[in-house]
This record gives sequence, structure tokens and C-alpha cells, in this order.
Amino acid sequence: MLPVSVSVIPELNIVHNVYLGCVTIQDLFDEQIQRHQNPNFVVGMPAVNDLSQVTEVDIGFDEMMTYAKKTLVTYRDVTEPIQIVLVGETQATAAAMAMYENLSAASNAPFYVNVVQGYPEVLAMLNLPEDGLQHLPDFCRQESHLL
Repeated sequence: MLPVSVSVIPELNIVHNVYLGCVTIQDLFDEQIQRHQNPNFVVGMPAVNDLSQVTEVDIGFDEMMTYAKKTLVTYRDVTEPIQIVLVGETQATAAAMAMYENLSAASNAPFYVNVVQGYPEVLAMLNLPEDGLQHLPDFCRQESHLL
């Protein structure tokens, strides 16, 4: 199984990424390539990054800085900040999620990064309809009773 699964969901106008196992900086670059190769992808789409199934994050600060700089070049023409929602924080991902959130805020990256607890918050953060969960994988519906 690949460390990242990328789905562009036109019905919700979002990119949904699910990371698995040990995540490296290469996985972040691979996700960007997969996203841009998808014919349904539109630059500026919000992204939901699910890290609930990550067991380890093997990304150093310097690697993340390099990634952030390359991402700035990739998205230099973006006029509105892109919403990125990180969901599924675990003990293994908490530090990496905070580093990503802080680096995005501290740089001139055209991103607005939020860390949320679950999919009800994802829907609210991105102003998506309650029935939006039907377009996401089954495991995303575990908290649908909260809607």
C-alpha cells in the first residue's frame, strides 16, 4: 500500500489525502505530483490531509523548510490563500502537524492551515454540506453522529 492516497473530489471541490504508516518528505512531494496529475484538480482547491493512520513521521525541520520553499514556487500565482485542513492528530503526528502549521504561518506560503479533531470539524471549516461525508471513504464517517 502506498504511503499516501490522493483523491480529488469534484462534488466537494476538495483534495482528500490519506497518509499511511511512516511518512517521509518524499511522500509530501509525491502527493503534490499526484494531485497535479489528476484531471479534476484545480489549483486553489482546499485540501484535507488525514493523518489518523500514520505511525511515524520521518521529516526533519530542514526537509520541511526545503519543501515549504519549493511549495512557494509551485503556488506563486495563487491569489487567495488555499485552505489546508489537517485531521487525525495522534501522538505520532502531533509534532509534525504543529511544525507544518507553524511553518505555513511564518512563511509567505499562500496557505491557511488548520488542525481539527475530526470530520465534522472538517465539514464546518470548509463550509461543506453535512451530507458531504458520503463522498469520503467509509472511515471518515465514524463521527457522523456528531453532525
